[in-house]
Amino acid sequence: MARHSVLTITLNASVDTYYRLEALTIGAITRTANPVRTAGGKGLNVARVLKQLGIDVTATGFVGGRNGDFIRAELRKAGIKDEFIEIEGETRQCLAFMDRLKNQTEILEEGPLISEEEQFLFKKEVGPLLERSEVVSISGSLPKGTSPEMYQWIIEEARKRGKRVLLDTSGKALVHCLPYAPFLVKPNMEELEKLIGRECARDEDVWAAMEQIAENGIQVVIVSNGGKGSFVLHNGERLKVSPPKIEAVSSVGSGDAFVAGFAAGLIYGKSIGECVALATACGTANALEEKTGCIQPELVDGLLEKVNVEHV
Repeated sequence: MARHSVLTITLNASVDTYYRLEALTIGAITRTANPVRTAGGKGLNVARVLKQLGIDVTATGFVGGRNGDFIRAELRKAGIKDEFIEIEGETRQCLAFMDRLKNQTEILEEGPLISEEEQFLFKKEVGPLLERSEVVSISGSLPKGTSPEMYQWIIEEARKRGKRVLLDTSGKALVHCLPYAPFLVKPNMEELEKLIGRECARDEDVWAAMEQIAENGIQVVIVSNGGKGSFVLHNGERLKVSPPKIEAVSSVGSGDAFVAGFAAGLIYGKSIGECVALATACGTANALEEKTGCIQPELVDGLLEKVNVEHV
């Protein structure tokens, strides 16, 4: 049985197109050259970075139509194992526009309806994939036709097999999955405040909110705070992580590169502090690239040396 591999789950995959513009003016024609297209959805960004780190990775979820064909072709090029379920609907597109002032505007399609039959097939096929994987990464939004029950089911099935689940989602999907105790959750500051229903103005407010979430049996709670870094709570241990200072090209996909780095750290047998440092270096490396969910592995070691992990 293959071990030391990661399974990434992207139920709402997309084709992501990134445009660099002088300015985005509503109601006017805007011309641009050389848009960058990638196989997207948060889980596919995770998969691509893992592969670039040299980790054996399998990707699953739902894809369909011409956009689905594009995603499958990109997975083949990248050497990522494709275990996606083919659906009747057309996989969505997501657009990102970056102007000369580095203002970023995103347009995210809702995505296709996933039938009950397609969901049943996914559940049938995913069991053996969970069995062969050491770490399971669930990322992104739920497509139409599904409910948080789908994520709950995956977490339960993974935990039955002794697998560590990294859950990176938001809204109702995150709220309903907390009692199922994934190994890791990663809300940003805004999502954290929504989860607990109050503002976190001070660091101590953030820690208290994270401890409240961890009471569900979640071993690692990470709250990202943009360029300022992240708060990490691991079984009661508090860490604050500061990233290297860089001139970012695009931050799209940096959170996914962070998850990939953390998963890679687990595969390498690193401590949680080391996992978070590697995750931060990978997120920073992604921000130096135009392409979403992409790093240059040779830069990661240098960035890792500039990551500061402080015990609080």
